[in-house]
Amino acid sequence: MAVVIIQARMNSTRLPNKALLKIGEQSMLHHVVKQTKASRLVKDVIIATTNSPKDKKIVNFCIKNNLKYFCGSNNDVLDRYFKCAKKFSCNTIVRISSDCPFIDPAIIDQIILKFRKNSFDYVSNNFEKKNKKWENSMCGFPQGMVVEICNYKTLEKAWKKAKKPSEREHVFPYVQFNTRSFKVSNLVYKKDLSFIRCTVDKKEDLKFVRELWKRIPKTKKIIHIKDILKIVKNEPLLVKINNKINFDDGYKKSIQKDTKYLKKRSKIN
Repeated sequence: MAVVIIQARMNSTRLPNKALLKIGEQSMLHHVVKQTKASRLVKDVIIATTNSPKDKKIVNFCIKNNLKYFCGSNNDVLDRYFKCAKKFSCNTIVRISSDCPFIDPAIIDQIILKFRKNSFDYVSNNFEKKNKKWENSMCGFPQGMVVEICNYKTLEKAWKKAKKPSEREHVFPYVQFNTRSFKVSNLVYKKDLSFIRCTVDKKEDLKFVRELWKRIPKTKKIIHIKDILKIVKNEPLLVKINNKINFDDGYKKSIQKDTKYLKKRSKIN
């Protein structure tokens, strides 16, 4: 069985404290955990936060909700994931971010099944092969539905080999773009819904997911893509709240750090 590790911290640069901001009566992190636990193929859920004093609030959340947790590096998220997986002896690791309150458990199960049946090293739904090259993509899924899975050996190899800031911050770019060293695959949705943005990076995103939440029937315990699509079809103008934000803004900033890192490295050599 797979173990989900959810990365969460309070000092997000674009939207501070976002992990514990409220959507309805519950925090965003609460929604992510609830959605994730609805997966049929997930054995356990662990929160990977940081050693920062600010993240004591996340630790308290975990204690209150009887969740396992790990405190590690703030910016080196790959290091945090590896050491968390090592501490809890995780053989199959699923990565999910705490800013995806409506993560669909059905997608988690689909990716786990694909990973198992084909003995892949890594599977996700956030990169796609175009013109014989792998590149970042939402693979047709709404933004905020990213699920990544790997085995412990793959995570350990990435932890040892990855050097660039983007590879350390975003955990799996080293694996995604070294496909000769890893057996990788992706999951593509049946239609393109990537114009719907359910991830929360900025205040506009928070407004959008709160508006979605208001429209979800209170009898609905678990949210799926079809529920979100139904709302957007009925009120298409809703997506204008946050559809000007690019899905890979954070990654592009990391790439800029890579350029500085490589220049500094070339001077040393």
